[in-house]
Amino acid sequence: MHLGPVVSIVGAGVAGLTMAYQLARQGRRVTVIDRNPVVGGLGRTFHYGDFHFDVGPHRFHTENPRVATFIRDILKEEAIEIPRKSGVRMFNRFHEWPLRPSILMAMPVALMLKGARDLLFKENLPGESFEADVINKYGRTLHEIFFEPYTRKFLFHSPSELHRDWARAGVNRAVIDKRAQSDSLWSLLKNTLMPKPVETMFIYPPHGVGRFSDLLAKSITEMGGRLVLDAAVTAVEADDTRIAAVHTADERIACDQVVWTAPLTTLNGFLNIEGLELDYLSTIFYNLEIGRPPKLDYQWTYFGGDEIFSRVTSPEAFVPSTTPPGKSGLCVEFTCREGDERWQNPERYTEPIIADLVRVKAIDSVADVERVHIERVPFTYPIYKLNYLTELTRNLRVLSKYSNLLLAGRCGRFWYNNMDHSIGQGLSMADKILRGQMLSNIDSADREFWVTNQV
Repeated sequence: MHLGPVVSIVGAGVAGLTMAYQLARQGRRVTVIDRNPVVGGLGRTFHYGDFHFDVGPHRFHTENPRVATFIRDILKEEAIEIPRKSGVRMFNRFHEWPLRPSILMAMPVALMLKGARDLLFKENLPGESFEADVINKYGRTLHEIFFEPYTRKFLFHSPSELHRDWARAGVNRAVIDKRAQSDSLWSLLKNTLMPKPVETMFIYPPHGVGRFSDLLAKSITEMGGRLVLDAAVTAVEADDTRIAAVHTADERIACDQVVWTAPLTTLNGFLNIEGLELDYLSTIFYNLEIGRPPKLDYQWTYFGGDEIFSRVTSPEAFVPSTTPPGKSGLCVEFTCREGDERWQNPERYTEPIIADLVRVKAIDSVADVERVHIERVPFTYPIYKLNYLTELTRNLRVLSKYSNLLLAGRCGRFWYNNMDHSIGQGLSMADKILRGQMLSNIDSADREFWVTNQV
């Protein structure tokens, strides 16, 4: 028996699917709408025969017992535990990340001396910029040799143009395990010199993280929920206080309650909200089928040098079943803005990307690449410019007049988070919906939490 109002969820990523699953379990009427033909959003997996590529390096890791239990309950026997192994390329060599003592052996003497100076003479730059935050914590040397060039290549912005929340979120997301996190140059050096690194364990399904979303979607439909896929929202119908319906090319979907996990800026466009400076980064993924066993044994590797790409993922380093025996895969991330020259002409960059992979010895030769699949994924990261908190707060206040609207997920909340955080948010928000809280009140409470805890 289906009870209560119809909940329409725009976006079939892990936040939206988690909420839909929890609501459907309690007999609520749920409709999930997504413009993609498959579920998962940024947590989906691309399948090409026996090759399986996630949208960049994804994995399940959480210190929240409820989230961990939920993940295991959904995946069941497919919840494989694996150890983390990630890397970074610096000084023309590959190194483990978080850093290990080998990095010191590769560092030029002049840079070691500059680093020693940073340890002894800590700077205290004013302001809320990424640049000030990194220099104050890790010193000017590390900022200049890694954070500055990597950030410019990845985001097309100088660290001086970005809010410190990007530095804090980015570093925490890269380290992942709180036991290995380093909030100063001293703690970074201490962790680097530890005789035994912190071992971080992940949960990962046999054929990619998208399996989690596939299983959620299957359960939602079995419980009476509805999935409307390959159906982009074309309009949002609203009066002064409520969202009445969302439209796709094929139908009008009436809404008692609306959970919006699609890009916040897209909703602004539908509701004619103008004058806000919020922007997202997009990413082109070059998924390479390699005809030889892997050379890189890191699950993912950061590239802060002059390579054209910023990060490379090796699927079989998560679990061997993601690629055929005797072969391997590489997922190369190439950031852009939706609609720019890179986005419009991604094929132009295939040869330079492969040439760089050969140059850095990620593959032996161009001939090793048997096939390249190019996937353009918009809205992969919110960009935290210096004024983003002010702009986001303005945006949320304008939207708060819609009493039946709730924002969630990375894109809907403009929140640089991981899948685990989206799952946790989905569970918590579903609880409040089931208790009968007005959606705008849930959104207001979540906004207050977000402003103080978003990194």
